[in-house]
Amino acid sequence: MDAIRYINTLDVNEITKIIYEATRFEAKWSGRSIVPEPWEERDEAFRNQMTKVVEEYFKMDKLPTPEEAHDSWVKAYEKMGWKYGEKRDPVFKTHPDMVPFNELSLDEREKDAIFLAFIYVLKELLKLPQFKGNGYSWHS
Repeated sequence: MDAIRYINTLDVNEITKIIYEATRFEAKWSGRSIVPEPWEERDEAFRNQMTKVVEEYFKMDKLPTPEEAHDSWVKAYEKMGWKYGEKRDPVFKTHPDMVPFNELSLDEREKDAIFLAFIYVLKELLKLPQFKGNGYSWHS
């Protein structure tokens, strides 16, 4: 199946998974301090929350800044029961990035910007004429 036909068959859940995995692989390849588990290993609450974020970002005329995205991420994680911890632990729901953006390492601030870049690229790709009218009611 060629790339255009493949993308035309995707829905917001699949696009969210692609963006998540692209960000995860970038973290792995770059040797970042935190590389989350694969999408399929994330709990349903996380996957639902992430899908809502991607859908919301696709509807925006202008994406948030990395700082705004991080602040939103912290609030979403707090709602899912996560708290600050020196080590990321999905069982105990602790994460060292549950701090204000300006307290993050450069490494983690870059990861937020890269996530937004992946959103931007897919959002722009889906605006191309070959993707218009393909049923994506959730993007502009």
